[in-house]
Amino acid sequence: MTFSLASLEAQFRRCALLVTFYSVPAWLTLSKASVLDPDIWWHIRTGQWIIQHRSVPYNDFFSTYGMGRSWFAYSWLFEVLVYGLFSRFGLIGLVIYVYTLMLGISAAFYALVRKFEPRLAQSIILAAAAVLALVHMRTPRPWLFTILFFAIELNILVGVRRSRNYRRLFYLAPLFALWANLHIQFVYGLFVLGLAALDDPIDRLLRRETPADAERDRPLPFDKMLVVIVTCLIATLVNPYHFRIYAVVLDTVRQSGLYQLISELSAMDFRSPWDWLVVGLTMGAVFALGRRRDLSSFWFLLLSVAVFLSFRSKRDVWFVTTVAIAIIALTRPVIKTRVEDRISKGQIAVVMVASIAMLGLAALTNRLSNPTLESFVARDYPVAAASFVEQRRLPGPLYNHFDWGGYLIWRLPGLPVSIDGRSNVHDATRIRHSAEVWGGRPNWASDPELAAARIVIAEKDFALTQLLRLDSRFEQVYEDQTAVVFIARNGSAKH
Repeated sequence: MTFSLASLEAQFRRCALLVTFYSVPAWLTLSKASVLDPDIWWHIRTGQWIIQHRSVPYNDFFSTYGMGRSWFAYSWLFEVLVYGLFSRFGLIGLVIYVYTLMLGISAAFYALVRKFEPRLAQSIILAAAAVLALVHMRTPRPWLFTILFFAIELNILVGVRRSRNYRRLFYLAPLFALWANLHIQFVYGLFVLGLAALDDPIDRLLRRETPADAERDRPLPFDKMLVVIVTCLIATLVNPYHFRIYAVVLDTVRQSGLYQLISELSAMDFRSPWDWLVVGLTMGAVFALGRRRDLSSFWFLLLSVAVFLSFRSKRDVWFVTTVAIAIIALTRPVIKTRVEDRISKGQIAVVMVASIAMLGLAALTNRLSNPTLESFVARDYPVAAASFVEQRRLPGPLYNHFDWGGYLIWRLPGLPVSIDGRSNVHDATRIRHSAEVWGGRPNWASDPELAAARIVIAEKDFALTQLLRLDSRFEQVYEDQTAVVFIARNGSAKH
């Protein structure tokens, strides 16, 4: 009887730990943070256009500046997906997307850690730390697919490095074919494959000794990895833009000036505990590598690249967190899986049911509904102002702020915006100049796009908004708690 009670208690603890872990995505994503994203709106509009025309766009038709210029919707499959969810479920559809991807990311992190850390509590704590480090990324963006696919890729590589079952490497080809249609950062995954291919030659060159527990992690043969890389490169060309997708990559690399202008591209400011959690995981990985200098060069190179990318831009913190938890788990002492740490099918079923219950509780606690989410959107975006413009059928050209361009693309399809969040259309120079005009910097009045505008939709608190109230060229025709609408006086703007 004593053994039976102890066994039941152990099973309960295991289930409780897993339910807690798999409930984290629900509590993180079932909130307004999952819909208040400035770029999701133009993604939805693009998805709608693709469905209506049964084709992907090759030219811009959303902005006055980019009209007719070359533009590739490289995340077209994501855009079709979110448009489908939005058209079917409204704003709740965006929450469904974020929750589902965050849940998948959590599972991938846990599987990665579990390969080396058999103890349930320790593996859950490490995986949960990585999930919490991504709090600021719980938005409806295609980057969630990149985080998920990168974790899956690392799972596959780590698994093959242990098992030497090389056939599993060819699962990477369909992964990259899908990845290249969802997000441009599939190139990070290709880069990791390159590092894995160089692992064995570098170790031979440096004459590094084979680790004592080499069965846990061994370099992959260069020739096999070369075949995998070529296969995956070919797989990435299975997209509507084919090899031209790499032109987008090159264009993105050239625009280094964006890192000082767009908040998501800036470095971590360490004003939140999640940023310090990233630092903690990174330091843990560095310490672990310092203790195990006999590991292959792959992990040293991978962590170095991860630190560079993630500390340069907070959009890429997922890179270092994923690599860090893999290294920390890998360098733990070898421990045999105990009976109490094994998970049965019955326990998996219990965890699934309990996690669904926690999902419902989180939704009720946050009062999740379309009307509630719409009220949050109305506080951050010019919802009522756009309705006013639409009802009055006010003509363009339109002048707007960078942060509202995406929403206005969705809400006012008949009025091309002056600027929006598509950095492959509006380069760093344009974005910087627009910010200076809206900040009321000297020579704001001589801006040609503002002078040519017949309608301006402005946020109440910007300096330009106050200046336009006094500008004889424009007349204020609408104002609410969020936005102000100005129109050009007759004959005062260039037509």
